[in-house]
Amino acid sequence: MSQLSDTHITEQRSLDAIPNAPVRTKPLGFLLRLAKALHTYGLPAYELEQTMNGCAEAMGYGIQCMSLPTSISITILPPDSEPKTYLIRVSPGEVNIERLRKTTQVARHVINGEINAEEGANYLKEIAKRPPDYPNWVIVIAFAVVSACIARIFSGGYNDMSVSALIGLIVGLIAVASKTRPMLDHLLPAICAFIATFLALAVNDWFDAEITTSVVVISGLIILLPGLSLTIALAELATQNLVSGTARLSGTMIVFIQLAFGSALGVELSQRMGFAASDPVVAQVQPWSIWLAAAIASLALVPLFSARKKDFGWFLLAALSAFTTVYFASQSLGASLGAFVGAITVGLMAKLVTRFFDIPGAMIIMPGFIILVPGAVGYRSILALVEHDVVAGLSTAFEVAIIGISLVAGFLLSSLVPLPKDISKDEY
Repeated sequence: MSQLSDTHITEQRSLDAIPNAPVRTKPLGFLLRLAKALHTYGLPAYELEQTMNGCAEAMGYGIQCMSLPTSISITILPPDSEPKTYLIRVSPGEVNIERLRKTTQVARHVINGEINAEEGANYLKEIAKRPPDYPNWVIVIAFAVVSACIARIFSGGYNDMSVSALIGLIVGLIAVASKTRPMLDHLLPAICAFIATFLALAVNDWFDAEITTSVVVISGLIILLPGLSLTIALAELATQNLVSGTARLSGTMIVFIQLAFGSALGVELSQRMGFAASDPVVAQVQPWSIWLAAAIASLALVPLFSARKKDFGWFLLAALSAFTTVYFASQSLGASLGAFVGAITVGLMAKLVTRFFDIPGAMIIMPGFIILVPGAVGYRSILALVEHDVVAGLSTAFEVAIIGISLVAGFLLSSLVPLPKDISKDEY
């Protein structure tokens, strides 16, 4: 068995730099690089394996592929030689919708016989060499904007929004700095949770701001909450990708535990310094301001997911559609069935957009599911367990599981709905 290893940094080591790696312009080398690219840019296991099966069959190769969060195992059966098995060690990459869009286009063109392995490999190299779509300062500002908007969606006041934006700004700075510092990246959730909790309590005490501590902390950490990973893990389990789903679920729990530990440490230090949490009664806010906050948050997600500037309309449509569906469905059906209906809406919209507008479904699913996923609820559950409130922790954890299962069920149900085929194809 051949092993092609990567270092655990954001700019992952190219397979071209691995001694004796298959040549990229040959079918074997192209298939390995395509699998690695799809994994790096955020494609779930069940979609990656289906894409690889289609590409290999179109090129006359047999293939057995298993994608895990930290590795890809591929057995390739050439038509004229012995089977070869490769293990590619990869790091879980951040979702990059623009690179994912271009990479899936390459895969589709190969499946349709429009380009060969050499052309596909050259396209993949061009995609990998693309400079960052947004400068770091834009990413940091986006963190702050999303945090402030989420605080408003949670019915936070102006003080809550201001402190949440400050925490989001600091979290964004640390997140950007962690891209070149592997150890900081490993401890990112715990460090940010500690800073967010301590800062929220300190600001509340120093300035007598009367902020709602729980709203501020969760809003400031919202980008780090692994609710989307939790949903993907459940989807992988539901599609019988048991190893990948279990591994991703374990990784999600570790992130939740790190966040809870950081917050618990922040509370302990704050109490020793005389800072106290405050949770005043959340006042009613104008409904229009919540809708406006949801719209602005969806636009701020564009740079965070590295999408094109001209795709902001799709993000806005996805987030507002998900928010609208859940807002009204939850009032009459409850939180779980509201999430179920929202997932069906987002899933169907992703299928329609993919079919008729030639963009990856992730452009709809990612911003849509950010509104739907139970990341904030999961964080509350783990934090309650850390604080020895076992009953509240288990009760909230059960609520997370029900909402997560509802999301997956709704998404899978939407995938069963057939759509008419569009015969037009855009060129890469």
